[in-house]
Amino acid sequence: MNRAIGAWSENLPDALRGGRVVLSERDLATEIPVPLHGRGDQVFLANGWLVPVDTKRRKSESVYMKDVIQLSVYAFILARQSQSLFGRNLPVSGTGFIRISNSTRTVYKPVTLLSSAQVISLWNRYWMLRGEGLRAAPRHPHERVCVSCPKRSNCPVGQRIR
Repeated sequence: MNRAIGAWSENLPDALRGGRVVLSERDLATEIPVPLHGRGDQVFLANGWLVPVDTKRRKSESVYMKDVIQLSVYAFILARQSQSLFGRNLPVSGTGFIRISNSTRTVYKPVTLLSSAQVISLWNRYWMLRGEGLRAAPRHPHERVCVSCPKRSNCPVGQRIR
C-alpha cells in the first residue's frame, strides 16, 4: 500500500471512522520498563485515542492469541513513546484491530489488548524460558487446569479469541 499518511479509503469500523492514520509501517521501540520493539502496520488517531491496527493476509478471518500479543506490544510501546512520536502524550485505546485481507474482502476484527502487566509478564516468561534453553510455545490447556491456576487473571493462554 502506497498511500499518504492519513488517507484511507476502506470501509472502516465505527471506532476508526473519522480518524486518520498517523503512523504506517513504522518501527516502534521502548526500553522502559522492558525493551520491546516491532514494526506497526498502522496506528490511527481516532477520537483522541491511538489505535493500533495490524494487517494479516490469510484465508480464514480468524484472530489468534499471537495477533493479540503483537498488537498489545505495539500499544505498550505507543503508551510510552507518544511524546517522542507526536510531541504530546496521547492515550492508547484498550482495543486494537486485526485487519484481515484475503482475495475476496477485507475485514477489521476488534481485539481487547492485554494490559501492561500482562505484556511485562509475557516478556519475563519469554526470557526465563530462553535462559533455560526452552522455547516459549504456549498451548491451550484444559479448562480444569486454568480454573485452579493462581495466575489465571493475568494469563492470555487459554483465552478464546473471536
